Order: sequence, then structure tokens, then C-alpha cells
Amino acid sequence: MYRTEGFLSFYSGLTPALLGLTHVAVQFPAYEYLKTKFTGQGMGIQGDDDRKSHWLGILSASVLSKVLASSATYPHEVIRTRLQTQQRSLPSSSVEYTAFRGGLESSHGPSEFVAKAAKVANPRYKGIIMTFKTILREEGWRAFYAGMGTNMMRAVPAATTVLFTYEYVLKYLKYLKVEGNRKEAL
Repeated sequence: MYRTEGFLSFYSGLTPALLGLTHVAVQFPAYEYLKTKFTGQGMGIQGDDDRKSHWLGILSASVLSKVLASSATYPHEVIRTRLQTQQRSLPSSSVEYTAFRGGLESSHGPSEFVAKAAKVANPRYKGIIMTFKTILREEGWRAFYAGMGTNMMRAVPAATTVLFTYEYVLKYLKYLKVEGNRKEAL
């Protein structure tokens, strides 16, 4: 990439990736709010019981918070991906590079190659705002949510596992603290 596209190619899509932090800013407050509503236990508060309703509340809060955060912030993923994956220069002679970055070789002759090369010289996406406008104009608003279902199939179970583990470890650490205090008092 450095040889064919320059040093800045390593930072393509950085700004939208940083905007991805908004995902966390939506997910975790939503999780804590929903957990409080579903279990009656707020941030850092752990019950002493193992009721199924408590764990069902945590499950519901984790799933809903992830779906909410992903739905609200998914368009930035599309913009980031478009900015990062567009090719900015003619491909190198490397077969690996050509296959990975979408090479311009054509079995239809040099005229198609030249037409594609002209598109590469003038990148389609330039910055977040222009990328947003281009996608909206050419593909419509639904393009910002293309692939979200597949992403949810991966992200929701992962987030649920993380939050269940967090809650379980928190509960276990509280138990250890209580046991330690009890033994210390003896």
C-alpha cells in the first residue's frame, strides 16, 4: 500500500472509525438504563439472588442495547468501509495486492482497463460528508443499512456474552468480598 498509494493510505477511514466510538456511547448507557428497568438493580448494584428473571433482564438489556446502538450508528460503518476499501491508485504487479485491493486487470482488452484506471485516479469517495452524499444520491438511504442483519448476527451474541460475563464476574467478586470480610471477622 505504501509503495502504490502512499503513507496516508494507512489512515484512510480513520475519522469514521473514530466516530465509531459513538456506538459505545449509546450501548452502555442504554444497557444500564434497561438493566435497571428490567431487574431493578442499577449500576454496580448486585442482588444476592440467582433468579431467572434477573438473568433474563440482563439478557434482554444486553440484546436491546446492542440492537439500539448498532441501529443508531451502523451508517458510519458503511461510510468507514467505503473510504477504507476504495482503491486510490493503479495496482502493483503483485498478485496478492491485485486480488486484495480489487485489481484492474481485464480480459476484455485495454479500453476497459483505461476506463477503470481513470476512475481510480479520481477517487469516488472523499471525506465523510462527500461519501455520505454520494451514497445517499446514488444508492438511497437503505444503503446505509446494507449488511446490518448479518452484522447483528455476529455482534449481538458477542455483546451478550461480554455483558453476561461482566455481570457474573461482578457478582462473583462481590461474593468473594463478603466471604473475605466474614472470614476476617472470625
